Amino acid sequence: MLKRFFLLTLVFFSISGFSQKKISVIYTGNMGVYISNGQSSVLIDGLHAKYGDDYLFPSDSLVDKIYKELQPDAILFTHSHGDHFNPLLSKNYLTSNKKAVLFGPSQVTEKITSLNDRLFTVATKDYNKQTIPFKDFKITGVKINHAGKRHISIENIGYIIDFGTKKILHVGDTNWMQEINLFTKLKLINEDIDIAILPYWMLLENNANNLIKEHINAKQIIATHISPRIKKQELLHIKKRYPDIHFLTTLEQQIQL
Repeated sequence: MLKRFFLLTLVFFSISGFSQKKISVIYTGNMGVYISNGQSSVLIDGLHAKYGDDYLFPSDSLVDKIYKELQPDAILFTHSHGDHFNPLLSKNYLTSNKKAVLFGPSQVTEKITSLNDRLFTVATKDYNKQTIPFKDFKITGVKINHAGKRHISIENIGYIIDFGTKKILHVGDTNWMQEINLFTKLKLINEDIDIAILPYWMLLENNANNLIKEHINAKQIIATHISPRIKKQELLHIKKRYPDIHFLTTLEQQIQL
């Protein structure tokens, strides 16, 4: 009887521990993040090269770590800009990791010659969500307009990664774009998002808290794409304004949620 009790207790704590397993996020510069639940993983906007002094990019050692140690199951790209996506680094990763796949808009996937059976192109003709089950999780891609009028032709994709126990949203280089009711069209409020990864400038709107609550309502927010040249006082001011938000500013910075 005592043995049975201990066995049941062990099973309970094993199930409880699995269900409460945390999500690990590692920063790779700009909006680049490696996301893992301990069993499966994705890298979003994580393979890019030097783009300018206002941008962080993964060092050679970090790229090597991605290839050989982190080994994400899927590499996802929101758009084709060089601070988010590098074709050579991406193709090299797929070549060295035969089971990995790549997701992106056509402006990304068209730059990866060959390997077509491992490329998934997310359509951008409308705001319909496109979900593809992969391994033991799901990847949903959806058009989310790129911020800035000069980038109107850039295809930008948002992703929802559903690990079963938690959902993570990554929006790429967008803004609230209330003039076109962008986030009303996206209906992300219905997705039950646990963690939202946003470019920090989305927090600069005076009513950003209300917009996040109304359109995303994530339990946790991660702010990215913070220039390494941002003034220390400016960053401190933003952090003070949002004490519950996680700010990624240093390469390989890691948080667990």
